[in-house]
Amino acid sequence: MEIASPIRRLFAALLDGLLFFLTLIIGYIIWWLIVLGRGQTQGKQLLGIRAMKREGGSSGWGTTFVREIVKYVAHSFVIGFFADVILLLMDDEEHRSLSDRVAGTVIVHG
Repeated sequence: MEIASPIRRLFAALLDGLLFFLTLIIGYIIWWLIVLGRGQTQGKQLLGIRAMKREGGSSGWGTTFVREIVKYVAHSFVIGFFADVILLLMDDEEHRSLSDRVAGTVIVHG
């Protein structure tokens, strides 16, 4: 039997860390795709809230996906993030964000 070299062991440890990180990301994405169908993200699921269509009915996978993409694009710009916060705090009684307005959703308990 040949003893593994320290370099080979180092690369194995680095590969283990990389695979651990990647599987967490893949697991997060899979969880995200599953809960989107219920009008939720992981945070919304843990807090017991979800997106619904403003006129009533469930916000399905497509509507929630559009809502989340708009949110991430808007939040990628600092101004979009602050505009979203202002809309949430100062506007109507539904506290709809920019992404809610685009997708036609409201956030509800349950």
